[in-house]
Amino acid sequence: MVSQHQAQAAGLGYAARRAKLREAVFGGKNPPDALLIVNAGNLFYLTGFTGSFGALLLAPDEARFLTGGIYATQAQGEVADLPILVNPTLKEFGETVAETAQALGVRTLGVENTVSVAWLQGMRKPMRKVGIRLKPAGAPVDKLRRVKDADEIAHLRAAAQLADATFEHIQRLFQPDIAEWDIAMEIDFYLRRQGAYPAFETIAVSGERSALPHGKPSERRLQNGDFVTVDFGARLNGYCSDLTRTVVIGSASPEQRKIYTAVLDALNRAIDAIRPGVKGKQVDALARKTLDGYGLADYFGHGLGHSLGIAVHDGAGLSFRDKKPLEAGMALTVEPGVYVPGLGGVRIEQDVLVTDNGCELLTHAPVELLEFRY
Repeated sequence: MVSQHQAQAAGLGYAARRAKLREAVFGGKNPPDALLIVNAGNLFYLTGFTGSFGALLLAPDEARFLTGGIYATQAQGEVADLPILVNPTLKEFGETVAETAQALGVRTLGVENTVSVAWLQGMRKPMRKVGIRLKPAGAPVDKLRRVKDADEIAHLRAAAQLADATFEHIQRLFQPDIAEWDIAMEIDFYLRRQGAYPAFETIAVSGERSALPHGKPSERRLQNGDFVTVDFGARLNGYCSDLTRTVVIGSASPEQRKIYTAVLDALNRAIDAIRPGVKGKQVDALARKTLDGYGLADYFGHGLGHSLGIAVHDGAGLSFRDKKPLEAGMALTVEPGVYVPGLGGVRIEQDVLVTDNGCELLTHAPVELLEFRY
């Protein structure tokens, strides 16, 4: 399998993405002289850099990539198409950024809204020394990341395929006396053996604990009659998948079947409703209405889904807050759930890509109720 760094070396159209960002930032009213990007996900999107410390100084006609000595060699390999400046040892990074901006003739520097208050406070002093004013620039990169390009979609497909393969791999563990921890660790080990990383902390919960949407794996051992929910994702070549499945150990009870049927119905109806122009909150409302028909809407306590991409929560998605219309090229999770305290819970999650006429499933692991009888 191709490693993450090898994929970056191949190039993914970073210059084209920066060109789109320039058009969005410098083509509007009262633009800054340059834009400073420090968010790790945005740096990866615009340059291919996979480290945790760096900055992109983007001007209308020039750009500089800055990082620390610990990433000097890595940056040379990953950021092949930009001038790279390595911050000198024993010098504050903010001073180097300020001096670089001054050398480019910057008087007003735009700053994305992902930075912390502490970061802003640390940057003001070196910027004042060189006569540069910091200016809020909103979230222009986030808007670009909302709709995925062809390279991103290819990586999302691969990450989704790996999640499917992982679920198939762990099914042998759905048997009595296997601990939740064993399932979670096998998921993480399998992902890493395939050249990926867990996209987030793996969830594996059983019995009454399956009613915990973000429950952490424990030493509890599976028993006949348990719901078992696993929620995990692969971060492969910098892009994430997110898959949830719920199974039953032994034979499902009538109540368990009712809950599972309701969640699967909500999932299918929501997926059928996804298309460009539909608002995320409308899809969320449809899933809730479906669950309400089963008398279970009060047990669904989270949003229906979120965007996928470089981050597992990569922006707007499917919740009551999402008022913007969906667009072709968005990647989303759809994950209705019902969580009944004292009994257990069911969540079924698919990854989808919004297309011109609807949506396409990226994940294909079985969604019908699986019963593991021994």
